[in-house]
Amino acid sequence: MILDSHDKRGSVTVFVCMFFLTMVSMIFAFINASRETAVRSSTEALCNLWAESILAEYDLNLQKRYNIFGFYGYPRDVTEKLDYYAAGSFNGKKYIDYGGSRCSLYDYSLVNVDLFEEQMIKAGKLALTEKFVKPEKEIIKVKHIASSDEKDSGRQKLFDDLPSEGNQKSFSVSAAKEILENVSSMGDVWKEGSDSYFINQYIFSYFKDASDSRGLGKTFFSNEIEYIVCGKHSDIQNQKGIRNKIIAIREGINLLCISRSPGMRAKVTAAAQLITPGPMAAATAVGLTAAWALAESSNDYKLLLAGHKVPLVKGEKAWATDLESVLKNQEEDCIFTGIDEGEGYNDYLRFFTYVMDSRVRTLRIMDLIQINMRHLYYDSFLLREYNGGLQFVMKVNGVDHEMVKKY
Repeated sequence: MILDSHDKRGSVTVFVCMFFLTMVSMIFAFINASRETAVRSSTEALCNLWAESILAEYDLNLQKRYNIFGFYGYPRDVTEKLDYYAAGSFNGKKYIDYGGSRCSLYDYSLVNVDLFEEQMIKAGKLALTEKFVKPEKEIIKVKHIASSDEKDSGRQKLFDDLPSEGNQKSFSVSAAKEILENVSSMGDVWKEGSDSYFINQYIFSYFKDASDSRGLGKTFFSNEIEYIVCGKHSDIQNQKGIRNKIIAIREGINLLCISRSPGMRAKVTAAAQLITPGPMAAATAVGLTAAWALAESSNDYKLLLAGHKVPLVKGEKAWATDLESVLKNQEEDCIFTGIDEGEGYNDYLRFFTYVMDSRVRTLRIMDLIQINMRHLYYDSFLLREYNGGLQFVMKVNGVDHEMVKKY
């Protein structure tokens, strides 16, 4: 069959039309894909910007005083802000269909132990560098002067809703003794560069203790590091708790020192024979050894509090108390032998904070921050209402865009 010229022209016209329609469809598909890609990229960039904007609302007092970053808010507050930002950017753009946002802050509350420790470790590392900025001690917002009744009720409110509530057990003296039996100095206990090492660096940069206020200005407790170890609601109770722990640990070590010294053992044996001659002398010697070790340990604590150092394991030259005073039950002032080497009071505190339960340690640090923020800045401050990051999902053109940000 032979096609005439009209049929040939008709076939070419159909082919050209089909090619043109295909090209137009491809162009529109390309334009649509490019537009969606541009919208997706722009949305992700905006989500990042909006997340940074929310994180930038961190509490200035919290950051300046403790180098902890946290913004106040609940999921609904963040969602409202995101919707507001989205309305400003998307309204009037027909090619954008905004489907709303949803936010989660549960994993980013500042009472999340892991999240909080991340910030402490960063701040602890910074405290070791030349870039360390000393904590602000000035009060930005001065509260009104309270009456005596308000002070009493206010003091009680300071301890309401503390992060460490229900977490009391933190320290084992027997476990601490076992650790010290295998080291020559307390410096052998903490491993430089570990997370606990940097957390301890944070503690000793941002909190006071009985021997050093560190120029930190006003705080509710004077013995803050003692609170971290003991968790009591008064300086006196916390200091007493530290005293008992130091004496208990020193007593075990001092017992070991007496048992290793032939001269000291001979003195104990002779005294026991004088007090209870015969078979009972052995039992008396055990009691005298314990009493002598306890008396020396009590003197060790007095030396530490006075700013002196005490060798972890003593020789006879560093031994301060005499057995005669123990037998006479004489209470003496601090006896200083002139040997000022070994560990100081801060070393014992550092040891306690290093070997105590790490979770309880972090929770009590949170306590101190909440107590001082309430005491100095905001009566109603609750650490759990502040966040160290956020996670949200924003729906645009039917696509979910997830954003996760932390300080």
